[in-house]
Amino acid sequence: MPNNDNVVEFPGDLDSAQFRISATDTKGHTVRKWFNIQPMYAQMMDVILESKKFPLRTTGDFVRHAIVRYIHWLESIHKPMKSVTGALDASNAVLRDIEFRAEFKHFIEKLDKQVDILVDEGDIGAARKLVLEVLRNIEDMPDGYWRDKYLFQIRKGHEKLLQGAARASLLAFNEEEG
Repeated sequence: MPNNDNVVEFPGDLDSAQFRISATDTKGHTVRKWFNIQPMYAQMMDVILESKKFPLRTTGDFVRHAIVRYIHWLESIHKPMKSVTGALDASNAVLRDIEFRAEFKHFIEKLDKQVDILVDEGDIGAARKLVLEVLRNIEDMPDGYWRDKYLFQIRKGHEKLLQGAARASLLAFNEEEG
């Protein structure tokens, strides 16, 4: 049974992917801002980040997401306001997709490389165990496009290894029965 302790259901208008706001624009430009906050706010941010209940990895992720949400909120209060948030949101969607695809590709390459090393060393069992552990962890991810993409690619890329796992499970089951 999947462990859903760290899975949060977000309100209908908020997708977990929207927490990822790129630090750079489409040209790679970025601006550094420095500010002071009360220690209790900094501690609360750390508590939230350490809880792993939200898809925020760093304080920068937290602050960028908060800024975007706050700008949208301010615009909802005072319309019309000269704004480029539509363009910013579109740009963030593209940058987020680029980042997710790069992470996906990097992850699959690392997994494939490690499985190849284990197979080359003759340790098929360890390779199979690694793939099964990765699949179990990914199955715990919230339903969605990226979860499905990871599961499909890993199952497809390691089909023969996984077929061996199914046979091994059936053999173990038959031995217990006999």
